[in-house]
Amino acid sequence: MPPFFCLNILLKGNRPVKKHNPRIVHTIGILLSLGTLGLMLFFTHTFLYEAPYTGFYFNGTDGRIIEFYGGAASQDLLRPGDILKQVGDITLKEYQADGTLYFFKDVQPGETLPVIIERDGEEVETAWTLPGFSPEEFRARFINPWWLGYLFWGVGLAVQLFMRPRDARWRLLIAMNETTGVWFLLGIASSLRVWNSSILLHAFTWIALSIYLHLHWIFPSPLKRISSWVWTVLYLLCGALFICEIFQLLPRTAYYFGVLLMFGGSIVLLFLHLRQPQDRRAVQLLLLAFGVALLPAISLSLIGLGGRVPERGLVGMLALPLVPGAYAFLIIRQQSGGIEARASRFVSVYTFLILLGTTLAILSGRASANVSPVVTVIVTGLLAAYISIAAFPAFQSFINRRLLGIKLPYQSLLEAYSSRITTSASILALLRLLEEDVFPSLLVRRYAFLQLSGDALVPLLLRGVDTSKLPNRDELTELTSLAGRFLPLDEGHPHSWIRLILTLRAGDETLGLWLLGRRDPDDLYHAAEIPIFQSLADQTAIAMSNLLQAKRLRTLYQLDIDRHEEERHRLALELHDSVLNQLAVLRMNVDESNLSPNFQQAYEEVVQRLREIVSDLRPPMLNYGLKLALEELAQNLMERSGNQARVTLALWGGEERYPQNIEQHLFRIVQEACENAVRHAKATHVIISAQLDAQEIILDIQDNGVGFEMGERLELDDLLIRKHFGLAGIVERASLIGAKAHITSSLKTGTHIQVTWSRPTNQTGNGMME
Repeated sequence: MPPFFCLNILLKGNRPVKKHNPRIVHTIGILLSLGTLGLMLFFTHTFLYEAPYTGFYFNGTDGRIIEFYGGAASQDLLRPGDILKQVGDITLKEYQADGTLYFFKDVQPGETLPVIIERDGEEVETAWTLPGFSPEEFRARFINPWWLGYLFWGVGLAVQLFMRPRDARWRLLIAMNETTGVWFLLGIASSLRVWNSSILLHAFTWIALSIYLHLHWIFPSPLKRISSWVWTVLYLLCGALFICEIFQLLPRTAYYFGVLLMFGGSIVLLFLHLRQPQDRRAVQLLLLAFGVALLPAISLSLIGLGGRVPERGLVGMLALPLVPGAYAFLIIRQQSGGIEARASRFVSVYTFLILLGTTLAILSGRASANVSPVVTVIVTGLLAAYISIAAFPAFQSFINRRLLGIKLPYQSLLEAYSSRITTSASILALLRLLEEDVFPSLLVRRYAFLQLSGDALVPLLLRGVDTSKLPNRDELTELTSLAGRFLPLDEGHPHSWIRLILTLRAGDETLGLWLLGRRDPDDLYHAAEIPIFQSLADQTAIAMSNLLQAKRLRTLYQLDIDRHEEERHRLALELHDSVLNQLAVLRMNVDESNLSPNFQQAYEEVVQRLREIVSDLRPPMLNYGLKLALEELAQNLMERSGNQARVTLALWGGEERYPQNIEQHLFRIVQEACENAVRHAKATHVIISAQLDAQEIILDIQDNGVGFEMGERLELDDLLIRKHFGLAGIVERASLIGAKAHITSSLKTGTHIQVTWSRPTNQTGNGMME
């Protein structure tokens, strides 16, 4: 019984039960659960058969009569809406103040009792003959949701039998479910006041309060470590309140305060858990389960505020088992690494049917008064079919994503992965797609993605696997021979965690391995599913091969650009330090009296042109920052065009220095854009805007040149095909430094180029990695 569970928790605290004889502990736990079941069966029998069959139902809060059953209404002595003021010797005030009293106590069927009622504001004395058992009143009792208590008890028993480890949360979860089951059944029985069920309901509230608060303090993980004496005081206090309720030493209204503390305190503790990052997702899922479980019950119960919950309210009650199920789900998932199971379809279908049934029950209840039953059934059926077809796919997707972590639909996983993989522009993006979307959707919880690099197997992606448990290069042949088939557990094998090995091949080249381990819910990789896994591995290998090849090409392209820049820099130094200096010496050794004006002019033009070439090869001002280099570029551009092209420069910021290669590539991008505008597009006005912030650079180059037709898209391949080599170089340079280039143009309106570069978060102002 639940009080003994509380004593068990109080004495053991958070110590594992395994310190004692497991078989004895298990036997005692089963006996206590059976005792709880016996108590519930007793009150179920009492509620259904032993309680007096009065012939009518009244609200115990205010004494108002709600409805009559069967032939009892033919007595025509009481009416719906009458308020019972006294039945026999028991007044309504005594009934409300003493939980041991109930009307028609010890009265046999056929006996008549005097009854005082309030009707239309006046007290009327009449009499009522107890009719005894009737099928109508039994049916009204039977359709009450008393059976929900057994569902909570069943969850508690399942936790006791199947959940591991047997720690404090295990004991508390058992106690919460079994106490809630008894508390729920007592709440149903207390409406008839049989066998002191009302007193027991109030008493059990304080037992449940201590368990609820303790569980939600340590679930999903402890908010803060508290000394065991705090919990001792809590359980002793609630035990004292339990005894006080048994002897009716507390006001009857204290029960409501206990219920408020039990549920309100639990909700507050759950919200406090939201402040702990490791608990946030679990609590969010639990609150979602609360909402889905309680909303239908509350909505349909509101219809019966004037009395009993209507029969259609039972549809909403069917959602309540989601609450204990959610606790078990979250605890098992934490202990086993995730049980987001193939039961996803069951969870989504069950929840959807509950919500759909609740909605239809409300609608049919409102329409039944004005529409014939046949029409109501037909319209309800058509509406249910339409809602199921239109809304269920979206609802199932929501459940899969939010509750089960499945982001890609399993039925079309290959197609979805094929479309997503094309957007992976780097190995890092590919790994992120696998980690966040693919493996969770396959319910794989333990895996290793190894790349074959030279003579080593390099781990690119790991989950739940220690690096010491990874195979080495020498084991590649053995692993490859086992690829493509399910590997049962072999405790003697050094890599016993592996359940499936998949090779990543592109043509004749082996790029790496997928080593897959634990998988929900049963660690099985079925023969029909292995080809799907292999297809995903093949797609990954092809994408990986393409990305590696693209990376090599980019590296070669970067090296080529670097060599080109080094050569330009060397040539600039050679021209500046050698040729220009030699020309200066030549000029000094020439007799000026014998020089013609044409020689003087030609000499100046040669020197000026050489300086322009040196500046183009390696702008000297770039050594002092991108801002000064762009200012010099704009000035030189106007001078070289003979002021035929007007250049407007707008710079913001610019005091920050950036890595040398970043400044160099961005300068070349602006230089190429300006050269294209003036030489090829015949622009007369070029606007250069630059936002030079510490963490981001935004370059904007616009011209009023002839422009060109873009078509539907403008990718690098399109630029090369249309022989826009300058623009292609801009896109390539931007890609090399991780910047984004956006080009728009149209005929006779000019071209607009915007380049955005953001500093990596692990990079400092001087370009060094932190």
